[in-house]
Amino acid sequence: MRIGLGVLIAIVALSAGAAGEPQDMGIPPHEAVKRMTVPPGFKAHLFAGEPDIMQPNAFCIDDRGRLWVAENFTYTGPGGPWRPSGRDAILIFEDTKGSGTFDKRTVFLDNLSFISGLEVGFGGVWVGSPPNLLFIPIKDDKPAGEPQVVLDGWGRQDQHETLNSFIWGPDGWLYGCHGVFTYSLVGKPGAPDKERTPVNAAIWRYHPLRKVFERFAEGTSNPWGVDFDDHGRMFIEACVIPHLWYIIQGGRYQRQGGPPSNKYTYDDIKTIADHRHENLKGRKGGHAHGGARFVLNDVWPAEWRGRFLIGTIHHHGMYTEAFEPKGSGYVGKHVDDFMMANDPMYLGFNHEFGPDGGLYIIDWYDPKPCHGQTPEHINTGRIYKITYGDSKKVEVDLSRVPSGDLVRMQTSENDWYVRHARRLLQERGPNPDVHRELGVILRDDPKVEHKLRALWALAATEGTTERMLAELLGSVHESVRCWAIQLLCEKEPPGESVLKEFAKMAREDTSPAVRLALAAAMQRIPVLARPEVLEALVAHGEDTEDHNLPLMIWYATEPLVAANVTRALQIAQKSKLPKVREYIIRRSVAGSGASGISGPKAAAAASVDEAGLVFALKPMAATVESYAVTAWGEALQPVASARPRRSEQPDGRPAIKFDGKSQHLVMPSKPETTFSAGDSFTISAWVYLADVPQGGWRGVVTKSRSAGPWYGLWIEPEGRWAFGGGSNVTGCGAIEGWQHVCAVQAGGQGRKLYVNGHLVGSGAAADGNGGGDLWIGGAATTKEFLAGLLGEIRLYRRALDASEVSFLSGSP
Repeated sequence: MRIGLGVLIAIVALSAGAAGEPQDMGIPPHEAVKRMTVPPGFKAHLFAGEPDIMQPNAFCIDDRGRLWVAENFTYTGPGGPWRPSGRDAILIFEDTKGSGTFDKRTVFLDNLSFISGLEVGFGGVWVGSPPNLLFIPIKDDKPAGEPQVVLDGWGRQDQHETLNSFIWGPDGWLYGCHGVFTYSLVGKPGAPDKERTPVNAAIWRYHPLRKVFERFAEGTSNPWGVDFDDHGRMFIEACVIPHLWYIIQGGRYQRQGGPPSNKYTYDDIKTIADHRHENLKGRKGGHAHGGARFVLNDVWPAEWRGRFLIGTIHHHGMYTEAFEPKGSGYVGKHVDDFMMANDPMYLGFNHEFGPDGGLYIIDWYDPKPCHGQTPEHINTGRIYKITYGDSKKVEVDLSRVPSGDLVRMQTSENDWYVRHARRLLQERGPNPDVHRELGVILRDDPKVEHKLRALWALAATEGTTERMLAELLGSVHESVRCWAIQLLCEKEPPGESVLKEFAKMAREDTSPAVRLALAAAMQRIPVLARPEVLEALVAHGEDTEDHNLPLMIWYATEPLVAANVTRALQIAQKSKLPKVREYIIRRSVAGSGASGISGPKAAAAASVDEAGLVFALKPMAATVESYAVTAWGEALQPVASARPRRSEQPDGRPAIKFDGKSQHLVMPSKPETTFSAGDSFTISAWVYLADVPQGGWRGVVTKSRSAGPWYGLWIEPEGRWAFGGGSNVTGCGAIEGWQHVCAVQAGGQGRKLYVNGHLVGSGAAADGNGGGDLWIGGAATTKEFLAGLLGEIRLYRRALDASEVSFLSGSP
């Protein structure tokens, strides 16, 4: 039952008064809209407010210009507890008079839980409701059947970072965002894990007709807002700084936390913003953002077209951004405020344009801007509409418009009509007449924006062929060439003639944007078919400092290193892009076996004198892997859950297995294991890795990490060996399988790091005389646990020479 606003306020006031603490209900909706400041010529309207709308969390606009809005009563903050409400609703709001305020409200459905995303199309409504992406068929504004689970496996560990911000892309896919601290494994219901896609900090997409799901790009923090400009280029904002991104298919972007999906990423693409909003106009406090839309209509003044509107949650309003071309990408510039609510409870984080050019904004309305839902405000919420001039009445129902008129709408200056008409053409399926008319626009219209719209509509309605797209590779418009490249690789790899044309373009095309499209496309081409294009791309020395190209080329090259290291090294030799050359060499070492480790190696000594040996830990053979190790030599572990386990490898070598989560052994500090910069010592360790770790430090043998100065052997975040403490000595990449690692300090002279007997790094001697314990398989305080096996470990109170190190590396 809905209750009036006055009654609602009175009830809350009485309840608060009984408790002795009055609760601030904020500003009533009709008063709040009066506080808003907008640019000259614009007007703010209250479209709807509580109790008619509560806790709006997602919305979209249908082909009749009506708002479909999700009420979310399930949101409880990060980590849960997960409490499905069963009362989350989808409502339809309509303004039949054009007054700027709704006058018709319909309940579509009111028994869902946690609606995080919403979009209408293809005969139904698409609903994010973790762990599911649902499709609910529609008939006469009511469900025409039970919700269908399209995809499941969506996580909800952090409830404001699950699937959100649904939008139909120009290519006919449904796109959405996903945050960094929620971990999803997405697939069709019943699909095994191997057929699912990990999603964590990403832009994803789903094709409504082909039933295909993809991770389009990955990274950033908690993206909550995505849109496409006049040329179909994707831009997003993310809730926390860095907040602004130009997204390329297959891109890997700077993450707020956690490792990328590919451990050989080595580096990621950074934000394009040249500003931080909390530093502008003296504003202090938080920096969260939500919602993103380009101004693409002919209702607002011409100078507004192409500007990017994003919501600012902590500053309670909306900002205007603009993009300046630079190399293959853009620089994001702050233009000005667009709207300031002047109300500390305003939390507008999604917005959308209607057919009349009006901008709708949903407002969560709560004093807590992030990570929660204040109990006394669970029944608040608003929808605002901002217009240029007065709100207008627009009677429209594109679903009833003939296909020929929908084609002609592809040249409209109001992108609302362009987008909805294109999707309706896609829903109606392939049509030779439609294809013919779109082909005329593509061929004859002088505006590149119109050509692109015709191309997208042709692709969405199955009206393109490989031959047609190949001809567009010669277009005078770089945006057309870019989209032809992407569409040629959309379903299956193109033929040999197209790949040869790609290689020619990689050599000769003067547009860095085209080279970027080629680099992105290579990730969708069979690995062994990539070298000719990649070799041409790395020959452009002018791209060395480009924001995107070196890394995008590297992402496409990395699998080739594993598949054909000789061919990859040939590309490295010819590369004029230092970063790509460096990463090919690093990747050729990491995971390629001992033969990939370079550096001098001395002839092995006949033996190693045990003089100065402090301890030698030698695992005893054991055939039962589950046998927990409580003591290994002098190292102990009294806590059962933290005990490593004995393991025997296929080659018969005994080892101690560490899980990378908590297992480790501890040896109390003693004078024999404590060294100053003037002392000499050696750590020798046999290490087995099934997988080279990335994205964090991993301790093998570490001393006094809790009370420096410390020393020890680590694998550093990019997968390289490090002799730590003081100025770290970094060596080559760790490899999969067994390897011998040796750290040697010659007192007063320096440090050397060896892998499999090869000298891979050197540096200055340093103190390691802290009084903390010696850990095996981790590091005190910082933990930094190792996932892998350890064989014999030795510690000498002297510096072994190169021949002795070589002997140990050959004697497992």
